[in-house]
Amino acid sequence: MDFFAAHLNVLDEPVQVRKKDGSIKERTRTNQELLTFAEFHTLATKAHPNPGWPLDEHVPAARGMPTELRRAAINQAIGKVRSWWSHLKTWEETAPDQRGREPRPGAPNEPVTFYAGMVEHPAYDLNPQKKKRHTFIILKLHTGQKWEKVSLPVVVHAQAESLLAGSALEKERIARERKRSKTGQAGSGEEKGGRTWVAKSLTVHGKRDKRYPGGVRYALHIPMEKSVDKPRKAEEQRRADPQMPVVAVDLGVGRLAVMGAFVEGRLATTRFVDGRALNHRRHRLLTAIHRKREQSGRLQPGVQDNANLWNKIRNLDENAAKQTAVTIVQFAMEHGARVIVFEHLRRYRPPKERMSKSGRKNHKRAYWLRGQIMKWVRDLAFREGILTVERNPAYTSQVCPHCKVLGERNGSRFTCKNPNHRYSADADFVGMMNLYRKWTKTFVYPRKGDDPKPEVA
Repeated sequence: MDFFAAHLNVLDEPVQVRKKDGSIKERTRTNQELLTFAEFHTLATKAHPNPGWPLDEHVPAARGMPTELRRAAINQAIGKVRSWWSHLKTWEETAPDQRGREPRPGAPNEPVTFYAGMVEHPAYDLNPQKKKRHTFIILKLHTGQKWEKVSLPVVVHAQAESLLAGSALEKERIARERKRSKTGQAGSGEEKGGRTWVAKSLTVHGKRDKRYPGGVRYALHIPMEKSVDKPRKAEEQRRADPQMPVVAVDLGVGRLAVMGAFVEGRLATTRFVDGRALNHRRHRLLTAIHRKREQSGRLQPGVQDNANLWNKIRNLDENAAKQTAVTIVQFAMEHGARVIVFEHLRRYRPPKERMSKSGRKNHKRAYWLRGQIMKWVRDLAFREGILTVERNPAYTSQVCPHCKVLGERNGSRFTCKNPNHRYSADADFVGMMNLYRKWTKTFVYPRKGDDPKPEVA
């Protein structure tokens, strides 16, 4: 980062490249070109034995560092310096009276990635004969003087062993498929259909914990990757099969989700996910935070107050979002749905009724939780080949799903105003029904003047 901060002109320096049609255009350097530039000026090689900015002198631990790790560190430095330089130029162009705090370079706090040449996994057995308390993994670490391989004991639970064993088999299958494709041989159907998770390069994360030596607890994270078939676009699926199974989901504040599975154009089943207990617990924690703020007086700039309570609130919301997303995706898989329909979330609008500070903050965080749920559903559904779409939320909980007449919503209840059709139901359930109508394009928007306003006495 110090090297790139001293060569900021390289980030904006235009480079001329020739296009396929022979014309020449200018652009900035890519990350790969910046990586080559950094290695040329920092590493000593036979072609240039005396670099201008020797990396070994500025970073002694870089001597003998694995090539993949060094290049990953340079790429992270490029990203941080580029982001800081872009924000700094924007800050300088902003009027002085509208400027915030001057941007600063980010700290190098990324987790360390161990690539193929830096780690050796133990041989996992598909059918372990005995229970093991721990196993060993070999990592290439810097001992303070040099880089060498170190055997470390790690605790691996049964599910992780099963995933890693399946990953080893999947890697062998992929290698066989690549070898056959190079020789021009076609793979068998069984080989092509056996997609599963594949382990990628692991990373080490450090977390403060007084129970461990040095006050830091280290954990090894192994990201898993699986190839999936990209689902077709929404309109293509709807035109191909108008009666296809679809799940419509209405996200709310009191109820986290109201799901409905539509099979052959009819509502097959419904499931509700209640969120009142979550809202109550979050409201209690926010009330405790505001009470402590009143006791402590004015907050000091740059100091976070009630860090433990805020972490509890964030963990509550994240856990609720993940559990709700898993419930929605499993509900869609149970009914064979290939599409999940949500309403498009708009920006937060505070409620009109009077609320306390903690109540208003609780309402805002409950509204933000809907976006977290949609993010997790979009990710989990894509893994299963399920498409997630959004529809316009206008009038979804204000129009009767049966007679299509504008009704009245009072709190969580919806009442139809049609005198010939008495209908009252949960407003979130009505919103879920109308979301499916918008998916099938049978929803009728009310016209101006259709809503008879009651006379004011």
